[in-house]
Amino acid sequence: MSEKLADKKKQILKTALQLFSTKGISSTSMQEIAEYCGMSKGSLYLHFKSKEELEQSIYLYCEGMIRDSVMQVEQEHLLTPKEQLHKQVEVLLNRLVELREFVMMQMRDQHMGGKKPALDGCLREKHMHALNWFHNKLILIYGQDVQPYTMDLTLFVGGMLSGYIRMLMIPGLPLNVRRMAEHLITLLDDVVASTLRVRKEPLIATQIWSQWMEKYMDASGSLRHPLMVTKQMKDKLKDIQMDEARREFGLDSIQIIEKELLDIEPRKAILIGMMSNLEQIPELSPMSEELKEIYLLYVDSRTDRS
Repeated sequence: MSEKLADKKKQILKTALQLFSTKGISSTSMQEIAEYCGMSKGSLYLHFKSKEELEQSIYLYCEGMIRDSVMQVEQEHLLTPKEQLHKQVEVLLNRLVELREFVMMQMRDQHMGGKKPALDGCLREKHMHALNWFHNKLILIYGQDVQPYTMDLTLFVGGMLSGYIRMLMIPGLPLNVRRMAEHLITLLDDVVASTLRVRKEPLIATQIWSQWMEKYMDASGSLRHPLMVTKQMKDKLKDIQMDEARREFGLDSIQIIEKELLDIEPRKAILIGMMSNLEQIPELSPMSEELKEIYLLYVDSRTDRS
């Protein structure tokens, strides 16, 4: 997709998101969206075949924006894993505050009989990926002893987050997102300490977790988020002895890759070019190969949203 078309698609998504947040999906027509974008209704349908497709793209855009914002924190290597998790909870809640009007309007639309977008399969797979990431994060923070209890702890954290999110949807309620994140991490520390002290039989056994992963995650589920790979590559470049010009060449290429991956419509031509640059730095193997394996799957999943 050309840069011009990608920019137009981004404009349509942002405009539709604003209108849906103000009026609701059922009360917003494709004609209105086209007029606000300064284009004809026919031109709008060249980008999105139907209002339902546009709605699905917005949901997936919001999901991707939240996920990528959370994963960017993984690159902050000066933070401990627990500090990263604290910041990731804060980032998640702040993103949802930004989308509060849209979320509230969709809840109202669905209460009035509106249809949910047909995203169950796609979002279920993404949800399982998130569970797997959180499972690994808990072990990284609290050690291998916590492994049998990771699903129990995930249920606890998920329940707390759901409660926080419902509170954030209440207009005018004075809430401090940073304090909410601190509150959650403090409670998680207490629950983990109590769990490891008592060591009762976990509610959700490890074998059930394994069965879920096998059933609901495809082969890409074992792949890392590309931003995690680029973080490792940057750390490697900063640590090893090499010519400074080659180091800057590699870091600049990685920075461009990260910028593209965080865009609504990553440009494959740019990514391929930067990947080719990284292949010229043998010190980055096999990370370059891993990133090469991931990026097409990742970009395809992003462009399939539209």
